[in-house]
Amino acid sequence: MSVDSCPLCGSVDFSVLYPSTLGKKREETSQYNCTSNGLGIHPDIFRCRACSMVFNEAAPASSDVAGEYEQVEDPEYLAQRESRRLTFHRELDEIEAVQPKGDLLDVGCYTGFFLECARDRGWRVAGVEPSRWAARYATDELGLDVFNGPVERFASERSFDVITMWDVLEHVPNPVEVLAILRRHIRADGLLVFATHNLDTTVARLLGRHFPLFMEMHTVHLNNRTLQLLLDKSGYRLERKHTQRRAVRLGYLLTRLRRFGETPERLAGAAVRALSLEDRILWTGMVGVETYFARPI
Repeated sequence: MSVDSCPLCGSVDFSVLYPSTLGKKREETSQYNCTSNGLGIHPDIFRCRACSMVFNEAAPASSDVAGEYEQVEDPEYLAQRESRRLTFHRELDEIEAVQPKGDLLDVGCYTGFFLECARDRGWRVAGVEPSRWAARYATDELGLDVFNGPVERFASERSFDVITMWDVLEHVPNPVEVLAILRRHIRADGLLVFATHNLDTTVARLLGRHFPLFMEMHTVHLNNRTLQLLLDKSGYRLERKHTQRRAVRLGYLLTRLRRFGETPERLAGAAVRALSLEDRILWTGMVGVETYFARPI
């Protein structure tokens, strides 16, 4: 074990929940790409006996995880712009039902598709993104204000009515610290909105060790109890949550078959192309991902 303590409560009393599957690793592209196909490929996964937090074995001390995120280039993601925008507009509908439009910060904004949607609806937007490639696309192609670097180095004096994180929290090894940092940038009547997978959802419980969002790049895996503990420790109260429904191009969805080998993906892809269904949009809501709304306290 190269883990010293639980990333949530600090306990040293934890044990292996699921053993490593890294021996099955096939992917040659970066595991940190948003479109990574490393589903179900992970190091040892531990569970804390004190608080029930589930977390990956830490990366070796010799690895440069921050540098890996900085170097991510993921042009395949750009083809998902339409479907991502559909998803983000649905989430903005939910946000605007409880929070007036104002200043919005998206942490881990990647290529800026969510910020683009929010700006189109009248929000004043800014972003934080570690990938140089993604931040450059957001600034140069979409004209967005994006800080290129980790959130720990985000030193703006600006405060925000809403801070969002879409599929980001599971990537950070220090979730309490990250949420505490964001707490300093949120206005007293502001809103923190984040989406992440929850191990207490039906699909995660049914799949157990085969849950696909156990991945090398996902370092922490929340459940209902640890979500509440995390918010308590970092200064928020949970206001509401909902299952995230996500729009996905059928052609992109079929690339996820790559984890089973090239033949299933090739055959399914050929059939979909023959029927001209590659760009058909499907709505999914059964991947174990939930969106959480929390207020600072």
